[in-house]
Amino acid sequence: MDRPISPEELEDLRRLDFDLAAVDEEESYAPSIDTQHTQHTSATGSSSSRIADFFGPEVFQVVLHNPTTAHQLKKFAHSRLCGENLEFLEKVDQYHQSLNQAIKTVFEIHRNFISVDAPNQVNLPNDVTLQINRNLKHVLAKVMPNMESVFLTAQHDIQRLVASDIYPRFVRYQMTSSVTRALATNKNKYAGLGDCFVLTDPNKGDNPIVYASDGFVKVTGYERNEIIPRNCRFLQTRKTDRESVTRIKKSLENPAECVELLLNERKHGEPFWNLLYTAPLYDSAGKLAFFLGGQINVSTTIHNTSDILRILSHGSDDEKTEQRSAPAPPKPARSSLWSSLRRSKQTNGRIPGMESDLLEDLNNMSFKQQKDAFYTAYSKYIIVNAETLLISFFSAGIVELLYPARATNQHSQIPGQEVFKFLSQHSSGNLSRDYKSRVRAAVKAGQAITLDLSLCTRRMMGFETFMTHWTPLKNDQHVTGFVVLTLGSLQDARRD
Repeated sequence: MDRPISPEELEDLRRLDFDLAAVDEEESYAPSIDTQHTQHTSATGSSSSRIADFFGPEVFQVVLHNPTTAHQLKKFAHSRLCGENLEFLEKVDQYHQSLNQAIKTVFEIHRNFISVDAPNQVNLPNDVTLQINRNLKHVLAKVMPNMESVFLTAQHDIQRLVASDIYPRFVRYQMTSSVTRALATNKNKYAGLGDCFVLTDPNKGDNPIVYASDGFVKVTGYERNEIIPRNCRFLQTRKTDRESVTRIKKSLENPAECVELLLNERKHGEPFWNLLYTAPLYDSAGKLAFFLGGQINVSTTIHNTSDILRILSHGSDDEKTEQRSAPAPPKPARSSLWSSLRRSKQTNGRIPGMESDLLEDLNNMSFKQQKDAFYTAYSKYIIVNAETLLISFFSAGIVELLYPARATNQHSQIPGQEVFKFLSQHSSGNLSRDYKSRVRAAVKAGQAITLDLSLCTRRMMGFETFMTHWTPLKNDQHVTGFVVLTLGSLQDARRD
């Protein structure tokens, strides 16, 4: 028989019940990782609190635990051969969820069946009930906290690694993809999209700005004489990520294409997120002549965490859709393109307007990686002399887009061509008189203009429609020296 419980044991039992009930049964054993990573400063404070912070710890945690954004981030990480980090964090989260469920079940059993006030109290000996309560207290006070902390250090380390490396790359990729679609459909979605450019001169001290578009003046809030001849770093703030700045500096020292998302500041202190694209431009002698810089104020449509999640969630089914809608060129053709570019580089030296080092790297990439490397909002551009309308520079993306896969060195003849003649070679016929006259009038007036144009492309093996954005670049005397022509593909826009 069950022995009578003593007054002391009864008091102990009641005290244990009280202590157990005092523990918050909703207390979460989910990870409470402090992601105040040092690689990105949070865009908070009196001036910058008005904009959403892509890299803040709160947003980072939301992205990690939102099913859609977490899926996109993991897919991106796998494509960069570091998906194991996201899989580890996912499994640790599942582990914590299991602990939460175990704790919840323990409380339900105690509350409903064992406690002195249980509505469905089971008939247990007093000493067994007392032992259960003591065991439960031990589990809650000692065992569960220890189980929660099993992966704590590893979780801290991996989250910091993701936050400082793959996550910023993922944000830039998703942001660039969104801008690319907008370039072809709704240029006004982002301030400066298609008309915010500068040319800097690396042959002068401190690589100063020598030409700037009206769009750059509008986006930054500075007058032209306040912009030229300064270095672009004048837009940076104390909160601008230093690692991004370092990567830009390296791309200038060792000329290469670069895309970064920077926290910049307008003239009167208003912060904005600047999606920056830079590329080296070489003259006909293979000498570095300029750097092209394209700026896009992405803060105009991103005001809160929901807007960030919308951008970062995009693309769950895009690759399948694209494969169904656009036929892929045959593999031998792709190999031939990179071989022909290599041969041209070896025989003719550095091709004006093309990043030879980038092309050499692309030869060692998979086709998907090649596509990703070119997939930027400004990857398809031509720069023409404003007075003669002769092509001065062009991007590797133009070659990849317009020239047949088996072309040898036809693209080496692009510099020096009259731009309308060049476009006519890739359209269904000569450009219309109206198209050419409108472009000429806009260039003469120093105004940007956007017109649609159908061009024959390799990837479609037929014609596709582009929005052509013509943007004058002016010196400190407001004289147009060059015009940037960017092509926004409606085919890319269908990714939405």
